[in-house]
Amino acid sequence: MSKFYITTPIYYVNAKPHLGGAYTTLAADVLARWHRMKGENTFFLTGTDEHGEKIAKVAKEKKITPRQLCDQNAAKYEQVWDTLKISYNKFIRTTDPVHEKMVAKVFQHLIDKKLIYKGIYQGLYCVGCERYYTAKELVDGKCSIHQKKAITLSEECYFFKLSKFQNRLLKLIKNNKWVIEPEERRNEVLGFLRTEKLEDLAFSREKVEWGIAVPGDSSQTIYVWIDALLNYLSGIGWKGQEGKWPLNWPPEIQLIGKDILRFHAIIWPGVLLSLGAPLPKKLYAHGFFTIGGKKMSKSLGNVLDPEELAMTFGADALRWLMLSAFPFGQDGDISQSKFYDKYNTDLSNGLGNLLRRVLTLALKNKKKFLPPKKVDTNFKKQIGLVWQKYERSLNQLKFETAIASINDLVSFCDKYIDSKQPWRLFKKDIAEYQIVLYNLLEGLRHLAWLTQPFMPEKSNQIFQSLGILGQEKKNPLAKGQVWGKTEFKEIILGEILFPKL
Repeated sequence: MSKFYITTPIYYVNAKPHLGGAYTTLAADVLARWHRMKGENTFFLTGTDEHGEKIAKVAKEKKITPRQLCDQNAAKYEQVWDTLKISYNKFIRTTDPVHEKMVAKVFQHLIDKKLIYKGIYQGLYCVGCERYYTAKELVDGKCSIHQKKAITLSEECYFFKLSKFQNRLLKLIKNNKWVIEPEERRNEVLGFLRTEKLEDLAFSREKVEWGIAVPGDSSQTIYVWIDALLNYLSGIGWKGQEGKWPLNWPPEIQLIGKDILRFHAIIWPGVLLSLGAPLPKKLYAHGFFTIGGKKMSKSLGNVLDPEELAMTFGADALRWLMLSAFPFGQDGDISQSKFYDKYNTDLSNGLGNLLRRVLTLALKNKKKFLPPKKVDTNFKKQIGLVWQKYERSLNQLKFETAIASINDLVSFCDKYIDSKQPWRLFKKDIAEYQIVLYNLLEGLRHLAWLTQPFMPEKSNQIFQSLGILGQEKKNPLAKGQVWGKTEFKEIILGEILFPKL
């Protein structure tokens, strides 16, 4: 059985996730569900990043310990992921003792290899990002994400010899041995490596108590970002033994937001190369949700709450709306009113209305709907074309075009009803009525399969309405994609799938 390992960046556990933060995890969940549908042994990792100066500061303000703050906020993330039906295999926390031990072991490995050394660092530091910036990376001296002035820091720390890997990284990317997508993100990294000299990177902080201590030097804690990046290995059970990589390694894909591209495209592969580890097969950096043209951000106060939106639209519908809002690799401006419009167009008036129409027409006849001897080749061909577009789209992370292919099938079925007029056939030609309704019920069955990764509960409701939930849940995808073999014995009208808003 083939495997599929997918990761999202672990989230900084300083507050509950907003809609923009949930975007990466939702996309990863759809991919994980899709690969499980195909029968692949799938492992999906997410979690929380729990060390650093900012955590300690917030905990102090709240008069609780950093650990208590992390416990509270990690629970908020797990609650939101449960609301959005995120089917992760492991939720890792960087305060897990196994992870902390592995990070310290890796740090010592790199010291022993003389790839980490002690020195003095002076630079521009953003407390919000917990990272150093060059003057070129700042806009009017401010971090572009938090819109706050970077402060000048000078401290003793340990450096990682990142400069050693510049030419090697450049060559790997140019030869597509280190795959970065979409193309504009790959070009961005290539442009940086061609024009900027990589400098050795500060890999520890002085006087930051809430973190993993540098082995043999308790005055220093390991830089929160390298600590966080190593979760991708500790999360699948690696304990720091070089050359002994877990069965799931390397991941088929690592999904990230474009704001952390350089960490994952340059620093992370630099660490992996220093350990002799295979690189992830693909790094994909998606765009941002924007509101009024500005990135959704807690610091800007323009966030949308996924739990509140799930209360309004339903969790499954929200999953659909988020991933159909705009092309995945690009930025896209959203608003709650746009979600309302799309919900009513795609789901209430589209898929939901089609289901209601077909079920109502099918219930006119009390007989079972059996596969007809005469196959409607046009209908069967349309189903095949939809599956081709859908699979190609998901393999290319084009979620919006996969959803468009589902909408295409809904539209095809609606036109089929209008042209065949089964309500008239029921009175004049019951045999033809049976064939037309069978095709429509079979079309709904395929729609249930197609919507499964995006809307798992609504997909099951469609199967249930067709009286085949238990049977289809046992089927592999290859069997589910076959046209015209299913018997529909018990049609259930049930509740409206997507009540109009």
